[in-house]
Amino acid sequence: MNKFIASALIAAAGFAAAPSFAGDNISGEVGYVPPVSSAKSTLTREAVRADYLQALRNDALPELGEGADVGAVATAKSTLSRDAVRAEAVYAVRHGQLVGGEV
Repeated sequence: MNKFIASALIAAAGFAAAPSFAGDNISGEVGYVPPVSSAKSTLTREAVRADYLQALRNDALPELGEGADVGAVATAKSTLSRDAVRAEAVYAVRHGQLVGGEV
């Protein structure tokens, strides 16, 4: 019976201590919001918008990050027509150069 009481006390102490760690979530789990910086910006909203629009016009925005299309990759423009690309794909599938699939 003493083992049962000791186990119950240890469990109760663990449950009592658990909420004390609730504010220390630094693991990056869902619901974690990092502290907000208290530094104030010297730029106005209009200045930030103007900088953004200028970078957009000059193609100076990063390709990765928030607001960027992660799947888009800058590539050279193709000179082939849609029919030519499809014909190449059909040829490659028929001659075993590509694994079969819907073409």
